Order: sequence, then structure tokens, then C-alpha cells
Amino acid sequence: MLDIIYFKVYIIINTLIKVHTMGRQLKYNQAKLAILNVIAQDRLKPGDQIPPVRQLLNRVPCSMITLRKSLEMLEDEGMLTRCIGKGTFLNRTVSPTVRNGKILFINVTQKDRVSSPLQGSREYMQHFFNRIGLDFQYLQVECFSDEILKESENALGIMLYGWLTNDFIDGIRALQSPMLTVGNSRRFRGIPQVELDIRLGSEQVAECLIRKGAKSLFLLNSSPDYYMHDDIHNGIENAVRRHSSVTFQAADLYGERQSEQLRTLIDRYGGFDAWIIEIGNYFTYLGTCRFYTLPQHPLIGIIGDSGAGKTDNPSHQLFISSPNTVITFFRQSLYETACEQLRELIVNDVKMSSVRIKPEIGQ
Repeated sequence: MLDIIYFKVYIIINTLIKVHTMGRQLKYNQAKLAILNVIAQDRLKPGDQIPPVRQLLNRVPCSMITLRKSLEMLEDEGMLTRCIGKGTFLNRTVSPTVRNGKILFINVTQKDRVSSPLQGSREYMQHFFNRIGLDFQYLQVECFSDEILKESENALGIMLYGWLTNDFIDGIRALQSPMLTVGNSRRFRGIPQVELDIRLGSEQVAECLIRKGAKSLFLLNSSPDYYMHDDIHNGIENAVRRHSSVTFQAADLYGERQSEQLRTLIDRYGGFDAWIIEIGNYFTYLGTCRFYTLPQHPLIGIIGDSGAGKTDNPSHQLFISSPNTVITFFRQSLYETACEQLRELIVNDVKMSSVRIKPEIGQ
């Protein structure tokens, strides 16, 4: 029994040591990148002398100890040569291909419930950070683990996505790395977030349907633990409150035998003036209508994502298959916005802030 306790204590202490070491390493990597940015801004060439330490301190946001350690690391890497009594000189050209750390994108999934960023977003983020001299790594996990500790060692920033929990966030906080959450409506105190304003989009869709004459609204929502679930429901309720004559009902569609569930819901709520459907359920709705040879509802609202309403999106025709469909969508990308936030922090030392992307309505 005591051996087990000692082993657990050893694991905890070892983890704390790793986290503490990683925190120091992060400071050095950030300072290294800032020094290289100064060199790039001054357009120094191999053989040129870099600014002295006192001048660098005015341009690199770190302590004297961190600055000197970072200069030593660059010297060990062969980027700089220090000549006693003369100064420090540049050996190699600083270009975007120089890697000085990475951005870590952590996608948290659940067993049998995989979340994934929009198609093409990983490639976009890879290209974005490579252009400014950083690596980009995508990591998919189900829980906080040693793998995260290992891959976070030289991360200058962490992007969090998926099924986030308080316990997971507590583990990430201990890494002491700049972080922000992407696309998750579960908000965590002190962590900047880039999210779609799903609540406002849902409210706008409901309001538009009501203006079209709908006196009764039915919402086909997703699982209650889906991160958009509450925002969708609350947004529609906000619109309904402004119209005392409008009734509102909702049901969640998830789990097994969804087509059978949906057929029952169509029989029960098909007479409502308008249906509002969460985008993930819309394809199930289309398939169910085709399978049972049922007509689509004449008035539909779709709570969309960043590409749902764009006319240049290949799936756009699916969303306008009903003659009277209202869609909410977002032209601004979650991932582009999150990348810009991290770039401003790392390159220009600009503090990250939460961003809520506003929706548009398409018909």
C-alpha cells in the first residue's frame, strides 16, 4: 500500500517538475522568437552586429536573465556568434523557414464521439504558422495525458477545441502556456475564446420565420451536451418572448435509430408553421424525408456554421432545397481569427482577447 502511495507522489512531483521546466523553456522560446523578429525588422545580414543587450531589452518583453539565456541558446544553435569586447554577430539569414517553436492544436474527443475542425482548417493553420516561422501540430486526445506534456514542451501557444471539461482545462492551465479555446461555447474564466455567436444567429432565424408568418416554431436540436445546444435553444426563446402569440416546442435528436425518432417527431410536430433544425441534424432530416417519401416542411430555419450559407459552398444547394429556407451563417472563420490572435501575441506581444463572430442571414 505504501509503495503505491509513494509511486503516486512520485508521479505528481515528476509532473510538477516537468511543468515548471516547460514554463521556463516557453519563456526562452518566446524571447528567442522576439530576438529573431528584431533581427528581421532591422534587416540584418550575416556578419552584421545585432543590437546590444540593453537595446534589445527595450524591444524584447522579458527579463535580463531570460534574454541572456535566449541569446546563449541562439549561439548554441549556430545562429549567433559572440565576440568578447566586440559584440554579438549574426551568422545566418533569418527567414520564415527558421523554426523557433510551434503552435499546438489540441482536439478533445469523447469515446465514440469524435469532434473535428472544419475541412481544410488544419491545412490553413499549418500554412499560416509556417509562414511566420512556426511549426503547427495537431493532437487528438480523449483526456489530459503525458503525450500533451511531451508535445507542449516547445509550444508558444495552445489552441483548444472539442469536448472540453473543467478537469482538462485545469491540466492545461498548469502548462503556463498562452492558450485560447476555439469554437466551444463552454467558457472558462481567464481563457480567451474565439466562438460563433450561435445564440444571436438562432434568434435571428426565429425572428425571420416569425416575420414570414410563423405562429408556431419547432426546434430539432442535438444532444444536450453538444456545445451549441443551449445557445440554439436560448436564442430562439429570446425571439419568441417578443411575440406573445407565438408558441415554441423543442426536441433533441441523438443516439441510435434517429430516422425512426425523427419520423415520430414529424408526425407530432409536422403541423407547426416552421421547423428550425440544427445543421448536424439537417442531413438526417433530408434522409428521413426521402426514405419515408415525406415532403419537406415548407418553412425551415437552419442554424448553420461558417460555410452553410455561402453560395460558393458546394453544399449550399442542399440548404436551399426547401422553397422557403432561412439560414444563419458566418463569413468570418473561427480558425483564421484564432490564428491572428496567437500571431499578434507571439510576434507583437499583443494580449489575446475573446472574440464572438457575428452571424448573417441567408435565404
